[in-house]
Amino acid sequence: MLIGAFSDVHSNLEALRTVLDFFRRQGVQQLFCCGDIVGYGPDPEACIQLVRTAGARVVAGNHDWGVAGRTSIRHFNPVAAQAVHWTRNRLSPDDVDFLARLPLTVNFGPIQLVHSTPSSPEEWDYIFTLEDAAAEMGAYITDICLVGHTHIPMAVEKISGQPARMITGNHFPLRPDARYLINVGSVGQPRDGDPRACCVIIDLTRHELTFHHLTYDYRQTQKKIVAAGLPEYLAERLENGV
Repeated sequence: MLIGAFSDVHSNLEALRTVLDFFRRQGVQQLFCCGDIVGYGPDPEACIQLVRTAGARVVAGNHDWGVAGRTSIRHFNPVAAQAVHWTRNRLSPDDVDFLARLPLTVNFGPIQLVHSTPSSPEEWDYIFTLEDAAAEMGAYITDICLVGHTHIPMAVEKISGQPARMITGNHFPLRPDARYLINVGSVGQPRDGDPRACCVIIDLTRHELTFHHLTYDYRQTQKKIVAAGLPEYLAERLENGV
């Protein structure tokens, strides 16, 4: 079974279409989204509809729940808060209700989805380091936990009886004697210095995982951000993946 996993679309329609088209071409059978469909970008309605139509299993991100009024945005930076208010004013009641009803976690076979941390998903904490990841690996019972939130892809492996280690490289086997915490990166606003949309394919038959970085027309998204009256910084950062 092939699983396509993605996160942090942030209303970037061009990037989302590129990723979903790629998944279709690869024969992906199940889609997982680790949250933040909306926020920052110019196409919240279209992105929500694409994710829903694709039948993805989705968990709530802080921007999703912020737009829906289910979590406070007082700790958002001014640019993020402005984008939340802009997004809220452009969504239908049905779209807002969809975001509000998103769960914080979803389990599917050997995989758990969560946007932030499995130990306290409602706190919207970040997993940036190996130490952060190792501390969270006792908070879920599945073999694999998929997260987003940082917009930076990361893979951590914990073999029984050994300390957790960071995995380098875009492709690696999933060992039967190990557990994994995977940040699937960001579709619509990468922050790892690579402007391409990031996503993951998990092959549960071959027991392997691959990160993919896909080129999309970010300049079109930039033009739409500016035309929408959103902060120009949100357009500028797409070019450099920061």
